[in-house]
Order: sequence, then C-alpha cells, then structure tokens
Amino acid sequence: MLSEEEKRELREMGASETLREEFRTLQRNSREIAQRMSVDELARWLTAINRICPGDPKLRKFITGSNFKF
Repeated sequence: MLSEEEKRELREMGASETLREEFRTLQRNSREIAQRMSVDELARWLTAINRICPGDPKLRKFITGSNFKF
C-alpha cells in the first residue's frame, strides 16, 4: 500500500505536463533503441532521466552467485 504522502506525490507528478512529456520522450526513445541516437538526443534523454531520478544513486550490496532471477 502507498502512504498518503506517496499518493499525493504521484498525483502531483501526474499533473505535471513537463514530467508527462519527459515520460513520452523516454517511451519514444525506448521504441527506437535499435537506432543510433545523436549526441543531442542522448543529452536530452539523460536530462530527462536525471529529472525523474534526481540525487545520488542508492548504494546496493554486491550480488554474488550465478543464478539470478527477476
């Protein structure tokens, strides 16, 4: 279950036209993944990702083994 704060944040994100356009850009780029991207397109994609996932990445412990399942 999502907390009330998480629900509020999701509603605010959903109301953001800029964020929705960035998600459209990500979706469009993922469909065209087999094609080569120009440097400008790559820069726009990285900028969009950074806006969606700002801040430092979380540290995760190293995974060992050879049988990985998702």
